[in-house]
Amino acid sequence: MEQQTNIIEQLVADDRLPEAHKAFADFLRTCEQERLKLLQNQGRLSNLASQQQANTVGNTAVFERNSIRLAFQTQLDEFRQNVLSRYFNITNLQDFFDSLTSRDAVIHTLLDHRLRPKRYLREEKLEEGNSSIIFRLQMPDTHRHAIAMVFKLPTLSDNLRQEIETLTDLRHRNVIKLLDRELSTFPFFVITEYVYGENLPEALEIVGPRPAAQVADWLYQLTDALDYLRHKRILHTNVRPSKIYVDDEWQIMISPFDLNRVGAGENSVQTGSVERSLNRYRDVCQYGSPELLARDGQGMPLRDMCISDQYSLGLIGYKMLMNKDLFEGRSVYAILESRRRFAQDRAYRKEKLAALPPGDLSQIIQHLLTEKPDDRARKFEDLHALLRTLHPMTRTEATDVSATRKSYRRCLAANREFIHDFYRKFHAKSPHTEPDFGGQMNRKRQSAMLQMAVDLLLDLDANKDLLGKLFHPANAKHGKYAHGDFENFLDAFVETVAATDPRWDARLETEWRRVRDQSLAAIREIRTAAPEANR
Repeated sequence: MEQQTNIIEQLVADDRLPEAHKAFADFLRTCEQERLKLLQNQGRLSNLASQQQANTVGNTAVFERNSIRLAFQTQLDEFRQNVLSRYFNITNLQDFFDSLTSRDAVIHTLLDHRLRPKRYLREEKLEEGNSSIIFRLQMPDTHRHAIAMVFKLPTLSDNLRQEIETLTDLRHRNVIKLLDRELSTFPFFVITEYVYGENLPEALEIVGPRPAAQVADWLYQLTDALDYLRHKRILHTNVRPSKIYVDDEWQIMISPFDLNRVGAGENSVQTGSVERSLNRYRDVCQYGSPELLARDGQGMPLRDMCISDQYSLGLIGYKMLMNKDLFEGRSVYAILESRRRFAQDRAYRKEKLAALPPGDLSQIIQHLLTEKPDDRARKFEDLHALLRTLHPMTRTEATDVSATRKSYRRCLAANREFIHDFYRKFHAKSPHTEPDFGGQMNRKRQSAMLQMAVDLLLDLDANKDLLGKLFHPANAKHGKYAHGDFENFLDAFVETVAATDPRWDARLETEWRRVRDQSLAAIREIRTAAPEANR
């Protein structure tokens, strides 16, 4: 039987001219339909240009342009795949291969092609590890961002596929969600939500040690997330600050991709096959439990892993309260020496723990740092028991909270658009700062950064050193601004508080003015003393 084809060149070669004429006519009609789509896309682009010229489009211009670009690129892809390939032989693999000059070119080309039908644009590469490459994606239709984790694997095992599929069902406020995955052909990747904020070490570097009330809340969120995962028979195999994020709502988020699933019929987590970089190994040495290090990555029963997590939670709580690691050292050797001394030298152990601020939370952290897992388990037999103890601490009103901090909390509770309202007022006073703060991603990140800055300024006496780093003229983010911009920043903030706080009165106004004046004086002192200062 003669094979049917619509490839016009082949029809002509076979002397099937009527069919060739008909196929070409069909092709031209399809092109006319594509021309109408093109005109719509051109109309969107022209309308955007008019709005930009009239300065009426604001910060959404970038997203609208990317949306137009994505729609046009999708049209071209569909035209090539569904129209051109139906009527013409467009296969030319040699040209494709000749255009690829590196591994990244291969991954970028294939990834972009696979992302477009999902309505994502690859924005930039964020980092690369032993087993994956991380890209930030943009979703023009929703004005949001996402993360693509591309696995550096030529094939995926059935076990890994099963683990990834398990993660798609996770629904917890403090666990980063898996939005999509592509596990059928290379390059294999998953897409997760993007956290608009810093990881825990970076956040603490900006705001310093956290008050006990906030640490209790953060530890509760982290423990609740781990307990949720335990009930899903999924365990975080390396609980460490670099994988903990503080989002734009000042909530804790953990990445699900340090997780291994407890397989069906098994009761242990196998981590020995995980390829660990030096940084990861350093984190294990700094934040893993004694029993986790002793097993050297071998399997651990489910209950034992939960008790092991308690020790890691204690170390993280210590860092939150102190803004420094309990086990310090620049090298793995120094960290292990610090651990050995903490375990064996009672006087040294007592000295390190005595540095914690007094209170019930510090007592809990000290217990979590008990060396023997059985001793830990006597008080907290599982993570849920720890949750029950932490929960009342998250509901207790701290008596030592300042009037201004209480006022700020009321503002956030009373107006969900408080931060947006503040930035709008600030940009009105200093319009030249808007490009640094505009756009969906920057607005989301600045929400987290603002909360950090407020925490810093409300406890200025204890945070002078951190303030010096943040507002030093050499700081890439803030050094370019004049003193008047910082004054406008603080004035806009106080004005936004005054318009929002339902309990605003003369006493509160005096307290906020004091914070403003002290902050400006400290910033001026920092910038004047710095040799780089030129303002």
